[in-house]
Amino acid sequence: MNRHHSRTIRSSVAAAMVTVALLAAGCGNSDDGHDHAAEPMDSGGPTAALTTPPPPQLPEQFSSVDQNDPEAVMVAAAQALFSYTPATDPTQAAGADRAAALLDERFYAENKAAFSVLAPITGAQWDRWASANATVTARAAVTGDNHPPDAPARISRVVAVTQTATNPAGAVLDESTVAVYMSATRLGVWRVSALTVR
Repeated sequence: MNRHHSRTIRSSVAAAMVTVALLAAGCGNSDDGHDHAAEPMDSGGPTAALTTPPPPQLPEQFSSVDQNDPEAVMVAAAQALFSYTPATDPTQAAGADRAAALLDERFYAENKAAFSVLAPITGAQWDRWASANATVTARAAVTGDNHPPDAPARISRVVAVTQTATNPAGAVLDESTVAVYMSATRLGVWRVSALTVR
């Protein structure tokens, strides 16, 4: 065997031994004394169950409203928007102030002045109710009327709102029904983002 061939074999054997030593060091035990090869592999997911934060706290009058149900939010908002105590409420806008927790903040801010003339109520009628110390109570229900197709973060519905004005003795002074075209937008939870009274 020639000298060159013998040197090549020795070099190959030395390289193989270094490779084996490096592999053994990489696969050996870690410094923490645990045999990690015996542990199950991490799936990469969270170690605890993911939870969604609770919906924001609403005022007491809306405590039973399911904020994840857009129709429930619309009905509750409509009932607050169209209910008044004219003897103490300066305008219809007081109803909007009470409903503000269920309204999209931007929609509420941009339409604050318009809420004072939301329903077709004349100044004379408002004054009569105020003089009689009347309470105007609104009942609302989503109708089966046609509406635009629902989108994942926006729905529209027609809501029938019946306003009943009663005096302190409970006698009905007036009653009227209006159709309110409402839209709600999902902002984490649902909020009314548009409405038109017809």
